[in-house]
Order: sequence, then structure tokens, then C-alpha cells
Amino acid sequence: MLESIQFVIVYTFMLGSLYLLMSLGFSIICGVLRVFHMGYGMIFVVAVYVMWMLIKDFHFSVGWAILGVFVIQVLFTLIVVYYPIVRRYLDREELLLTSLILVSLAVEETVNFFYPTTAGVYIPTMILPGALKIGQASIPYQLLIASIVAIAATAIFAFFLLKVKTGLVIRAVSQNIEGALLMGASVERIYALAMILSVLPPTICILIIAPVWSITPYLGMDLMMTAILVSILGGLGNIRGSILASYIVGFLAAAVAFWVNPRLMGLATLILVATVLIFRPQGLARSESLW
Repeated sequence: MLESIQFVIVYTFMLGSLYLLMSLGFSIICGVLRVFHMGYGMIFVVAVYVMWMLIKDFHFSVGWAILGVFVIQVLFTLIVVYYPIVRRYLDREELLLTSLILVSLAVEETVNFFYPTTAGVYIPTMILPGALKIGQASIPYQLLIASIVAIAATAIFAFFLLKVKTGLVIRAVSQNIEGALLMGASVERIYALAMILSVLPPTICILIIAPVWSITPYLGMDLMMTAILVSILGGLGNIRGSILASYIVGFLAAAVAFWVNPRLMGLATLILVATVLIFRPQGLARSESLW
């Protein structure tokens, strides 16, 4: 019994932290731009395959490839996603959602053409090989490191939003756009900055977990669905709510995986989110505010 409790506790921490890192960018977009980013999954795909391209085809070292990934993610987000789509269709939700989905599908199909599943993509960002043994269960050290990174990244974002002037302006825009405009805030710049910030957590997440994750051109869809469920449960756009929701979902997934059946993890999460929304449609926290 003690062994099973230890397993659930460790997996709750690990899964909850990973879910948080996956969903953090989605919460930023929802909280600031109030955009349900249906192309969010392509961030993961771009990160993995740009990293692979830089290493395999352009012979970058791992360090320079990681730097290149972040630079390309920022440029791609601004040039392909924000300015031609999000900014243009911000008031046309149906066109915005459709355009983001189409771009995401185009990214997946392009990647699948150049690097199909059979290409054997491997991202050499392993920090610590091996696994932690808990009874019959094994937890890769790499995922535990990713969990610690997730907490550190969330703490940095929280500090930025609560203590740094630019972060306070972002929060002001997320709470009241008209009021922020009257106070002289440049909403256009804040929107662009929010889009840039939103790609950082999922990029960090996938680069760390890639060595122990199943890499395919379509991995973004599953990761995006996890981010959406966590964000909806926590309250769309509310980072505090996402933190709480991540560990609730992590505990549920760990408990179901160990005590019931691992194949029911996804279904259990869906039932939980649906049940909460029946009694609390806004989620666990206010969805009108970023924090």
C-alpha cells in the first residue's frame, strides 16, 4: 500500500508539472488576447523538427540548435501566426480559429513530407539517463528534471507578472483593455509580446521530454488537447487556475493509471473536466484575468 501511495505521489508531481508546462503558453494567449489558439499544437511540432533539422541537416551543435529553435519559434510566431492571422482576425473568431487550424495542419503535413515518422527523429537533449525505480514502476529521470524545470519556469512567469513593470502591464491588459489604453498601454505591443511569451513554455517542455517521448509529426494534437483540458478546468487564461488544475489532473491520471487502468487516464480527465464545468462553468478560477 505504501509503495502504491509513493508511486501516485511521485507521478502526481511529475505529470502535474508537465501538464502545467504544456498548458502555460495556452493560458497566456487566452488570458491576454482572449484567443482560443487552435494552432497551439504546432508549437511543439516546430520546436522538435527545427531542432532535428538544425542538427542533422545544418550540423549545428546542440547548444546552437536550441538557441536557433527559440529564434525561429519567435519569428514564426510573429511572421506566420500573429501579424497575418491573429492580429488581422482578432474580431472575427470564426476566421481566426479556422486559419489557425489550417496553419497547424499545413505545418504537420510539411513536416511529415520532409521527416516522416519512419525518419527516426531523435533530439539529443538528454540531461540524465536512467530511471527512478519505485517498486515495479520506473520513472525516467529526464521527466523528473522536466518537472523541476516546469516549476522553475512557472515561478519565473509568476514573478514577471507580479513584480516586473511589463508583466503588470500585461496583467492590466488582460483584465481591462479599455482601462489599459486610457493609461497609455500599447496593447498592440502587449499582444505581440504575449504571443512570443506563449511559445517559450511548450518549446522548453518538448525539448526536454523529446528524448523519452514518442516523436511524430502529429504529436502536437495530443499535447494541445492536454493543454486545452487543463486550461478549461483551471479557468481559461488564468495561470493560477492552470497551476491548480494541472496537479489535480496529474493526481487523477496517476491514481487511475495505478489503481484502475492506464488506458482510462484520458477518459477520466474528460469526465472530471465535464463534471466541474457542469457546476462551475468558469472553471476553478476566474477566466477573465491572467492571474
